[in-house]
Amino acid sequence: SRSTADLASPRFPERKAVWDAVSGYVQQQLQLHQGIRIPTLGSFDVVHTETLVDNKTVILPRPVFRLARNLRGTQKLENKDYLAVSRQLEPLKYARVAMEACVSRRKAECCILGTTSLLHHCLEKGVSVALVLRDVGVLLIEGSV
Repeated sequence: SRSTADLASPRFPERKAVWDAVSGYVQQQLQLHQGIRIPTLGSFDVVHTETLVDNKTVILPRPVFRLARNLRGTQKLENKDYLAVSRQLEPLKYARVAMEACVSRRKAECCILGTTSLLHHCLEKGVSVALVLRDVGVLLIEGSV
């Protein structure tokens, strides 16, 4: 049976642990040149771009992020970087994140969905938002307010 504390809203240390685990998972997937989809937040993937170096064409991997449709629609945002190939990306494994963060799967999922819900609410109101993913990067969306 689940304890009352387990069903409660995640506290700050738990939220930090969950998002640190998400960041580590995303970073690992990108290093393996594999994409990952975080439902209601967006997708991380690696695309290969050609660049000229010393008159030679070199193909370089470049990480890209594609904001989820539910968040894009709040301010009519468009992705400048479309994934080169439309492919199915592995969804975030909540159980793995939960294990890394030492919380229940349900609490990990509630934490992630709670954060993306807050982002959605802020974007609807025109407020600027920033989401820091440790060792991955910062998602910054400037609001209209």
